[in-house]
Amino acid sequence: MTGPEHYREAERLLAMAHRFTYGDGADPATGAALAAEAQGHATLALAAAQLTPAASSGAVTVYRATYEHSPFPVGLYANPEAARAHCEALVSDEHPADVALLFEWAVDEDEPETVCELDVRIGDELTPTGYSVTAVVAEAAYDPEADA
Repeated sequence: MTGPEHYREAERLLAMAHRFTYGDGADPATGAALAAEAQGHATLALAAAQLTPAASSGAVTVYRATYEHSPFPVGLYANPEAARAHCEALVSDEHPADVALLFEWAVDEDEPETVCELDVRIGDELTPTGYSVTAVVAEAAYDPEADA
């Protein structure tokens, strides 16, 4: 489960615990067990939030899919897989359906986590496509010290 999923589960269990403890036909033992389970999920949600680097800095990494001949991004995505899938779909659309395409992502050796470029292999020929995916950090606030 993700942090937000743990949080939602804690809320759901806490509401059930309240009904079992104080509602009609109260069963305090069941209410206490549900409250304890809710506390566990709340603790896991808090731990997940504190372990996420973006939680402390407010920064978020997004993945920008681009085409070299366009001034606009193809799209922005929460994970690199989605950005790569979009680029691969666009390249697939440029070729007839009966052409077998093998996609290869070339990683920038200087910054392996930052930039990937899409090449396509058709038969024995490997061709650059002009599509790339770049990790971009979006800061939560302006920091004048960062420019210095």
